[in-house]
Order: sequence, then C-alpha cells, then structure tokens
Amino acid sequence: MKASRLLIPILALSAILTGCGNQKLSTTKSNYPVTDMAATIKGTVKDTNTVKYQIDDGKTQSVKVNSDNFFFTVPAKQKKQNVTIKAGSQEKKITVGSQNKLGSYKQVAKKYNTQLVQANLPKSLITKAQAAQKTQKSTAAKLKALAKSDPPQKAMQEQQKLVAAGKQLQAEMATASKAAAQKVKNQQLPATSEGLKTNVTTDNYQIRTNVDNDALLSVGLIIPTSQLKTTAGQKSFGTTLALLANSTGGADAKKVLKDFGNQVKKQKNNQSSTQTHTITSNGVNFKTAVSVEKIYIFITK
Repeated sequence: MKASRLLIPILALSAILTGCGNQKLSTTKSNYPVTDMAATIKGTVKDTNTVKYQIDDGKTQSVKVNSDNFFFTVPAKQKKQNVTIKAGSQEKKITVGSQNKLGSYKQVAKKYNTQLVQANLPKSLITKAQAAQKTQKSTAAKLKALAKSDPPQKAMQEQQKLVAAGKQLQAEMATASKAAAQKVKNQQLPATSEGLKTNVTTDNYQIRTNVDNDALLSVGLIIPTSQLKTTAGQKSFGTTLALLANSTGGADAKKVLKDFGNQVKKQKNNQSSTQTHTITSNGVNFKTAVSVEKIYIFITK
C-alpha cells in the first residue's frame, strides 16, 4: 500500500519533467542578418501555444506557435539588437545585425515630395520654364549691349519686360505647384516617420520605409504585376522608382529602370518561381524580387 502511494507522486513528477524536456526551445540561428528591411526569426518549441520575446529593453511581445514552429520579424536598426525569447522556463538569446542608413528620412521625404510635385506640373509650363532658362544668357548679353546704346531708356524698357515675364512665370509655377501638390497629396511621404511602416498606398503601388531616429535604413516599393500590363501602371511605377532612386542617394535612375526592365523580361520565361536580382548604382542597392503576383524592390545601402 505504501509503495503504491509513493508511486503516484513519482509518476507525476516524471510527467512534469518529461513535459519540460519536450518544451525545448530552439532557433535556426544565433545571429540573424537583416534581409531587406528586417530579420525573420524562426524557431521550434513543443507543448506551448505562444512564445514571448523582448527586443533589447523594449516591450515584451508574443507570437503564436503552429505545429511546434514559430516566427516573427525584427525591423532593422542602425545598431545590433539583442533578442530574448521565452517559452515557459526555457529561454533563448539571439542577436540581429545592424543596417546602414540611406540618409535622413526628413531630407529624403522632402526631396521625394518636391520632385513628385514637379513631375506632375503641366508639360507646357515645364517647356516654358526650360525655354526661359535657355534664353537667360543671351537676354543678359542683349541687355548689356542695350545699356551702352543711346538712349538708355530702351534698355530699361527691355529690363522691365524681362522682370515682368519672370514674375508672371513664377506666379504660374506657384499656382501649378499648388494644384499638383493637391493632386498627389495621397502619394507623398509623410514629413516624419519611425519604425517599419507602409507610408504610401495607392491603386498602383505601396511604399514602405524603415526609420530609426530619422535615419532612413530601407525603402520597399511593392507593385502588383498586373499594373505593368497597363500604360498608366507602367508610367506610375517608372516615375515612382525614378524619384526614389534620385531621392535616396542620387542613383542613376535610367540605369536602374533599364536593369529592372531586363529582369522583368527574364522572369516572363520562368513564372513558376520568384526571381531575385540586385541592381547597384552610386552605392545604393536595389534588390528586386519578381513573382507572378507582385514585384518587390528593396532599396538599401
């Protein structure tokens, strides 16, 4: 009788110990590099529905476990990050690599938005402004010659005409810029941003950014492949990619677009898998991932 009484707690303790042993927590790596915009942490654990994790001294978060597997993403920062993962009494510590910055987010956003507005000005006004720039030197020489002539009033009259034309052009540009800014209001990047966010969403594309204390670490441009089958979609995508290239480090937009077009053509011959390719211009990397449904371009440095 005494033996049976002792056997029950021994069996219960054995079951508890066995359960703890089955709850072994592991991850695929101890040091995770940043891929594109973040690091994806993958691991396995048994006999639990959730796993908790903490990035540096941040807030504790949780993720569900499905078929003993779990994963979560850690947005990149300028410095390495320490991540602590817990499942019951089990604990695992890993690190996430750092990422270089493209530049100041505020400056990039301002430059992008300015160029976006300029790209939507009326073509006739742009042509007029370009023509005025071309004739500026010859007009200055003409006025200089007139100033030496007699009477000098003629030179003054020409000068006044030139000033009036310049003011009129400035007024037209200001009015057109205001209208263009309103037209592309939902396409502009916000003045400030922090963390990994989708900052622009239109029918043709999405723009995601990852920002760490105003340091722009990466930009993601996502477009449905169906958009490249339409003229409007092609124009919108090409303009957006070119503006991002110019704004994030002065990359050669024409080269980027040409290399991207070649990549898309290659993908047409192999639509069963996602093809990746990296275009580098002026130290800026444009990693493209082309699948049947979507096209991803990740801009990093």
